[in-house]
Amino acid sequence: MNSTHPCWCGQTNLAEFSPEYLICESCQTLVVKTWPPAEQFDVVHDESDFYGRSYYESHVIQDYGLPSLGERARNDLNERCMHWMRTVLKYRLPPARTLELGSAHGGFVALMRWAGFDASGLEISPWLVEYAKSTFGVPMLTGPVEKQNIEPGSLDLILHFDVLEHLPDPRATMRRCMELLKPDGLMILQTPCFPAGRTYEEMVRNKDRFLEQLKPAEHLHLFNRASIARLFSEVGAPSLHFEPAIFDHYDMFLVASARELTPRSEEEATEALLRRPEGRIIQALLDANTQGKELTRRYGESEADREARLRLLGEADARIREIEADREARLRQADARIREIEADREARLQLLRKADARIREIAADREAIEQVLLKMDASYRLQMSHGLVRLLRRLQGPLKMDALYKAMEERLASSSVADGANTAH
Repeated sequence: MNSTHPCWCGQTNLAEFSPEYLICESCQTLVVKTWPPAEQFDVVHDESDFYGRSYYESHVIQDYGLPSLGERARNDLNERCMHWMRTVLKYRLPPARTLELGSAHGGFVALMRWAGFDASGLEISPWLVEYAKSTFGVPMLTGPVEKQNIEPGSLDLILHFDVLEHLPDPRATMRRCMELLKPDGLMILQTPCFPAGRTYEEMVRNKDRFLEQLKPAEHLHLFNRASIARLFSEVGAPSLHFEPAIFDHYDMFLVASARELTPRSEEEATEALLRRPEGRIIQALLDANTQGKELTRRYGESEADREARLRLLGEADARIREIEADREARLRQADARIREIEADREARLQLLRKADARIREIAADREAIEQVLLKMDASYRLQMSHGLVRLLRRLQGPLKMDALYKAMEERLASSSVADGANTAH
């Protein structure tokens, strides 16, 4: 897809990236799809122009939820300004002639002056220029840097934080800055860092913080590390040092120079600051900032440890609840099993009672049957005996067995008496 406006590098054949941005296939810079009108890049009428008074008093507050300019004038000094100051002192010590592009409320210009730098600010809004002058009493320039009457090769240091992404022609503006710098001069800048290689869909899916920088009304070019290195190489500043960004989840922070730079130690910076009474205030702010970051780090560690302990306690509590639930379940199971066993025992006892009663019934029946059998046996023996006597009587004539008959009759008589006695019992 062809963009209505080329990339800063001159490429015109740009590809789709997101609903509001295209991507340059040559340098991988993001370029806004809908290019703003030319009058947006200057402020003539502060009450109505885009970067006029309303930009700072309503737009950034209502649309982005950022602090008001008055709040920033207080809070920035010990936060981002100290972060920037530490890097400035690492690469350039005072005195040095300095210009900050897009200096907003002017607080950092004031800090630079207190540190011993010959610092001025620049803004395109006349209202904001007057605000900085009245708030911090700093020298300010009005309008784009390309229109300023500054002697070429006269500046030691140019600063611009959150400015590059707003420029309609970043290469031309950076080239002008390089013309204003001394041969050993340098630029320090902060700008959003597009994570090259990631698609818009991936960033949306992963809730990437860089998405916060997709502001098509004002962020015209969004660079990555490779494309910004190409930009500064093309304007004559091939030496880059990337430093940690204060908002490293979506920004990059770097130092650019035509020559290789040698960082200075903190001791050298402290020595330079302590030469001036105002510099001692800057050193005190730097110390307080360091202490604050250390306290923040410790607090973060403490919070992480607390969270870890809470997670362990939560896991332990969950495990205890699991054990309690398991114990309750086992108790219920055991109770149910006991009831089952008791019911089975009762059933078996009932069966045993029935079996015992039946055994007693059988025993009684057996006893009765035995009595009947005894009676039948006695009667049978008696009948057999009488039958035998009768037989012997019939035979006594032929056999002449009177004596045997008498003996049998006597025995039978005694046996009958005995059987009668047993039957009685």
